[in-house]
Amino acid sequence: MNSYSIKQHALLVLNTLLVFLLLSVAPACAQGADPVVELQTSKGNIYIRVFRGLAPRTSMNFLDLVSRGFYNGTYFHRVETWCVQGGSPNGDPNGNFVDPATGRPRFIPLEVNRNLAHSRAGVVAMARTSNPNSASCQFYITKKPMRQLDGQYAIFGSVVQGLNAVQSMGRGDQILSAKIIQINSGNQTARPQNAGTSRGRGRQSQNFEPPTDIPDSGF
Repeated sequence: MNSYSIKQHALLVLNTLLVFLLLSVAPACAQGADPVVELQTSKGNIYIRVFRGLAPRTSMNFLDLVSRGFYNGTYFHRVETWCVQGGSPNGDPNGNFVDPATGRPRFIPLEVNRNLAHSRAGVVAMARTSNPNSASCQFYITKKPMRQLDGQYAIFGSVVQGLNAVQSMGRGDQILSAKIIQINSGNQTARPQNAGTSRGRGRQSQNFEPPTDIPDSGF
């Protein structure tokens, strides 16, 4: 075998190794791109992948509320054949998050990504009134496909484990605690966060940017 053939063989082996490494590492990187939130509920744990890249404003609002401990002790006040809904500080449909920094309810504009759809059970989206920009803190989790809702509500996550807890949830079941258990930003991975116990208080998420003012919708 001449020197040219040896070089060609070496390059072929090297390229094969590089492809193998890329295929091995890429899935792990893709899976670790989004934060995961753990909801400990009275029916078991629910793990939600939060689509920070696809719905950044809605995702950061949710992550901010989780980091404040806002959802700890709240209830699922609505249970339908197609969804469960919770996250209200009052345990009813009328609750919003009141930002302690301003003393005013915080609403976020409707954020729709056409790559996200109500295509299966376990889709997580923000609840709102007839005002598209009235989402604040309440969210729902689907129990079956609901494609008729596409484009009308802000999808920001998906249940990756614990769908059985969603399906068995009853009205009045509780979110015992909520915490972020995985944050990957660039090459830095944060350790799991222990959310506080006081709703509506605590530090904001580092990357959170408050939305522009939205008129009070009476939500």
